[in-house]
Amino acid sequence: MKCILQGDRIIASGSRRENCTGMMTDRYTYDGTFGGFLTAAVLCFRRHRTPAEIIPEYVMSRIDPGAGYEYEHVRTSDKDAGHLFSVIADVATVEAQQTVMDFFLCCHPDKEMILYRYIYKALSVGAPIAENYSDETVKVVRKAVLDLYREAQSVLPGIEFARQKDVSCAVISPRNIIMPIISRSVLRREDVDDLLLYDRNHCILLERSGDAGRLMDVRRLINSSVMNALTVYESVWPHISDGFCGSAPGTKFALQNGLWEVC
Repeated sequence: MKCILQGDRIIASGSRRENCTGMMTDRYTYDGTFGGFLTAAVLCFRRHRTPAEIIPEYVMSRIDPGAGYEYEHVRTSDKDAGHLFSVIADVATVEAQQTVMDFFLCCHPDKEMILYRYIYKALSVGAPIAENYSDETVKVVRKAVLDLYREAQSVLPGIEFARQKDVSCAVISPRNIIMPIISRSVLRREDVDDLLLYDRNHCILLERSGDAGRLMDVRRLINSSVMNALTVYESVWPHISDGFCGSAPGTKFALQNGLWEVC
């Protein structure tokens, strides 16, 4: 890791910082995006401190206030996240870079800490990370990514759209975040025109209107307990048809330079 910590601009040596209460903390929250997580990892590398916890901010409501933990929120930096993502490919392999992105889509307990350790190992050993089948972290990551793609392949053929007035809707309930993986295949379907595909477990919506397709996090717009295609239509389509990003709170995902970013 020395070559990265000493020789790279992003994860160069830096001082420890305090959170807003003035207390030192090794627990961090981020906005739930891939870029947000990478930014948090960069911050930990800069401080030369292994984090005790990295969690998306939307799970903070589940943290027991009586535990006495202090969390520092990390603001997403596209520049830092993009550079770290590039460094993973340069120092390790493109395969390791893809693995990092894929594992982030997996719903695995302690996902962020496992992924942090994987990135650390990738930057420490370089290319051999791809062939290190004995390392426990690598084994966990590989198995989870394999399960991710297996689930995507099994869910895709079973998606059935129901026509709701002027758009076709469907609801899926995958364990992992498979929408980025199956989105291209769904958007190429010719048996439906305008469509809405909603992942109710992760509050992610795939929308196609005309020739344009969008993948959006609608956690703040739609109730995650939505159970059928009609409710999806009634909750979302009016906002989208009027211009989603300008008329309602939400998050649009865009694949830019290999990163799912907030728009």
